[in-house]
Formats: sequence, structure tokens, C-alpha cells
Amino acid sequence: MSGDNSSNRDLESKLLDHVSRVQFEDLPEEVVTYCKLFIMDSLGVTFPGSRAPGCPEVVNLVGDWGGGAGSTVLIYGHHAPPPLAALANSTMMHALDFDDTLDASALHTFVSVLPAALATAESVGGVDGKRFITALVLGVDVICRLSLGIQRPLSWIRTATCGSFGAAATAGKMLGLDRDRMADALGVAYSQTSGNAQGLLEGRLVKRMQPGFAAQAGVTSAFLARAGITGSRHFLQGEYGFYNLYEGGEFDSGPVLNGLGQHYTIMDLSLKPYPCCRMTHAAIDAALELGKVVGSSPGDIEEIQVTVSKMVTEMVGKSFVIGTDPQVDAQFSIPYTVSAALIRGDLFLEDFEPEQIMDAQVKALAERVQVAPDPSLPDKDITHSKMLVKMKSGKRYEKAVEAPLGNPANPMDMSRCKEKFEKCMAFSGVGLDPDKVNHLLSMIENLEAVQDVSLITSLMTG
Repeated sequence: MSGDNSSNRDLESKLLDHVSRVQFEDLPEEVVTYCKLFIMDSLGVTFPGSRAPGCPEVVNLVGDWGGGAGSTVLIYGHHAPPPLAALANSTMMHALDFDDTLDASALHTFVSVLPAALATAESVGGVDGKRFITALVLGVDVICRLSLGIQRPLSWIRTATCGSFGAAATAGKMLGLDRDRMADALGVAYSQTSGNAQGLLEGRLVKRMQPGFAAQAGVTSAFLARAGITGSRHFLQGEYGFYNLYEGGEFDSGPVLNGLGQHYTIMDLSLKPYPCCRMTHAAIDAALELGKVVGSSPGDIEEIQVTVSKMVTEMVGKSFVIGTDPQVDAQFSIPYTVSAALIRGDLFLEDFEPEQIMDAQVKALAERVQVAPDPSLPDKDITHSKMLVKMKSGKRYEKAVEAPLGNPANPMDMSRCKEKFEKCMAFSGVGLDPDKVNHLLSMIENLEAVQDVSLITSLMTG
């Protein structure tokens, strides 16, 4: 579907009307509650992410550039200009691939909007919890809806390309931009939109920075718009707009607009129980279930066959090979994650440490995992998986998964989210005072009553 031939030439206008109009009082209670869940989850995964390869280097560089002023870099306590603080915080938040996912589009959202919101809130000061929640919900809505309109296979990292628009909407809402200035903010963000899948395919550390580039662009764009810089108004459907230039004109405006203002797409997000690519999770769930009957002796297994969608096969189904960044290689490998889950009966952060990745038993079993596309699944599906374990004894065990753990159809509740937060903190070794942690969690749970959300950043530093 070409943007020029679309009957919805005012797609940008309808999205801008939505973002400009909605206030906290318009949000259903379940939307507010779910938003707080994802704030807690995103902050929790930042603790171990702060120690992940590449993150200290980014943080130190940003700190050197910051000159001691600006917004806070979480955990470390450095200060930097808001866009750079957003970049560093997003990189830590996303480093371990443990943040939320929109399963329908295989992208992440809070990792772009939350760092943008935190940096902007601290810069302007006096932002209350209601405004903060509203800005996050609307930024997520922009990211999800733009991504749902895309019909092409994965080539761009939509977390980044769609994320820059969402981060700009969030930061703009925090700054109180009117509709015209919000249009400029998204138009300026489009001039910075980027994020391709090559780093993912090669397993390079820059992959974990791409949402940070989106967060950085979003913050920069909102402040530029407030200062009077104008941006393109047909940033989605113009001749060289996002859908035509980046997605070859193959988009459907229906999912972008359906239920706009009635259904908030934050309710479609999934929490992650495992710190690896969401495309591996359905297979991991199958492996953990089959591990209960197969046992933990990999020598008894002859072969493991996994069937998933075409996109999942291409992105995370190739043979497990350890390159220069073993953690990234393992995070994006069904053969590794399935083998580790079968042998160990669980999968958490320690399973993506170098010594665990190099485990001989896991590597040997991974060599016997075959991943193939299921032609009955939509090409971009990431929620379904079938697994067949063939034993040397001749026994066969099968498991099918239709909704991986954390999906709204198979959800994680607040207690499980808190448990994940606490495990992440414990693993990280970051020594925050327990009273500080309890204050942070309590503040998130009652965020709509908080008068200045900058308290979050102060509680997230040592």
C-alpha cells in the first residue's frame, strides 16, 4: 500500500491529535497499572545492564562529555546533557535484552521512551507522576502503532526506527509542547531516524545501543521543536516519508489508527522472563517444559527439532557459533538458549556469562538443535514454537507453545515482576541501600501521587 494512494493522507494529523489531546484522566486504570509494571521492569534490568560489555565504556564517554551538569546517568551518578543521558541509560536498559517486547512487531518500547522521559523530567523539573505516566503511554502508543502498520519483513530495527518517534512524543509531552510544536518534534525526529539489523546479524555491541540512539534523537527533537526548529509535517506518508522511504510503501494505515484513543497498545506489551531475544522465548518455554520429562542428561538426546516462523528462523535459528561477543551470540541463538534451558532447568542472567556460554555440555547439545521455518505461521510471528526431542532410546517428546511467558495471554504479574527486579539487583552486585530500593518500588507503585519524578533518578544511584 503506497502512502501516496492511501485514503488516510492525514495519518500524521490523527496521531498528533491523539498525542496532543490525551491527558492522565483519559487513561483507564488498567493502563496506568500496566505502565507502572513496565517502569519497574525497565529500571530493574538496568542494574545488571550497567555492568554489561560496552555499557561502562558508553557511560564513561558520556560522563566525560557531560562536564558534571545535566541529567543523571543511572547507577553511576554521572551527569550529562539530556540526550546523552538518555543514550547511556537506554544502552544499559537494553544491553541484556531483558526489556519489554511488543510480540506482534518484535520490538521494544520502554527502552526508548523511559530514558527520554527521565532525562527530560530532570531537565525541566517539577514533572509529576501523572504527566510522566501519560507521556510514557502515548510514546509507547506511537511506537507500537507505527510498527503495526509495517508489512515488510525485518530489515530495519523497528525498536529504533519507530522508537525515535515515540521518544520524541514522550519528551514533547513532558515539555508541554502544543500540537504544532509536537508535529515539529516528530518531524525533526524523522530526520534522525535510523537503525538497521546488520549489527544484530553480526552480533556486534552496537546492537544494544540502537534504542539509545532513538531515545537520544527523541529528546533532542523535542527540545529543538520547543526552541522553534521546524520539522517535516508529512514524516510518515510524504513522498520521502517514513513508510515510503524506509518501508517501500508497504504499509497498512488500519492498524495504526484502529481503536486510537480507545485501546492503548501498552496493554499488548510483554514482559521478558529470560534475558535474551524475545524470538527465542517460545522455544525456551517449550524446552523448560520438556526438560521436566526428558531429564538433564544431554547425552541421551539424539536431536532437537524446533519449528518457528520464517523471521525467527533467519534471525535466531542459525547454528550457534561463538564470535567476538559471546553474550550477544548466545542471546540471539535458539540452539544455545534451548540447550541451556533443557540442561539447567532455568534461564537467567548467569546463563549468559562467558563461562556458562562456553560450557561443553551445552555447546555439544546446541550442535544437535535444528531450527526450521513452519510454513503455516505468519512470516513475522514470534509467539509460536513447536519442539520435538528425539532420544537415543527411540522415545520422542513434543511440545507446542502459542503464547510465551510474559505475553498478555500468559502474563507475569506484579509479584513476579518484583521478583525479577530483586534477582536483577542481586545479580548486578550494585550495592544500593535496601531502604532506598523499597522506597523506589513503593514510589513506582504509587507513581500517580508523586509530585516530582526526578526522585526516581536519585534513588537509582548509589
